[in-house]
Amino acid sequence: MYTFIKRAAAALLTFAAVSCAPLDKPQTYSDFLQEHSKDYPATMEVYLNREQLNKATPQSPIHICLEQQRGRIYVEGQIAADWPVSTGKPGKETPIGTFPILEKKKKHFSSTWGTIVDKDDICVVESADSRKDKVPPGGEFLGAKLMNWQRLTGTGIGIHTGPVRCNQRISQGCIRTPGFIADALFNITQVGSKVTITQAPEKAWPGNTPPAKP
Repeated sequence: MYTFIKRAAAALLTFAAVSCAPLDKPQTYSDFLQEHSKDYPATMEVYLNREQLNKATPQSPIHICLEQQRGRIYVEGQIAADWPVSTGKPGKETPIGTFPILEKKKKHFSSTWGTIVDKDDICVVESADSRKDKVPPGGEFLGAKLMNWQRLTGTGIGIHTGPVRCNQRISQGCIRTPGFIADALFNITQVGSKVTITQAPEKAWPGNTPPAKP
């Protein structure tokens, strides 16, 4: 069963899960690309083949395309899901390469990014970097909560649930992913599973080959 899912408006709270509502509209991935021929990849809509995704294993290839700001997972050579992501903003670019998952935590608190509150629990630095911003006497650094955390590098880059803006690079280097997709990926992968991040679309992406004319 193929299901076409429309994502709701971008989450307003930092690191909040994405709200989605399924549409009863069966279609193939080719149909999805054809329907979005004028706006893909700049669409917040998600393609999801539930039957294929249910067959995914920790070895199923996961690709993140920075140029398109899209993520895809392949099962048996077919795309099981295609979703929007938001990666690192200028100066905080998401690295390119193939990375093994080093750590998985359902709930993770960042040791680098978060907020700083004073002794009265009043926020004094909203977007704090623990390496640069000082905590006032009696205050505290509160690390950002990252759900479905999957670490890719020793420098704190990973995949996690987070707000995604259409075709925009707005993170501190991580790969922000809609909540239900981040949850699905977390349940599929294991430590050691590979995630490939490229600038241009991966060679296996069907969209690299124009569909035959009818």
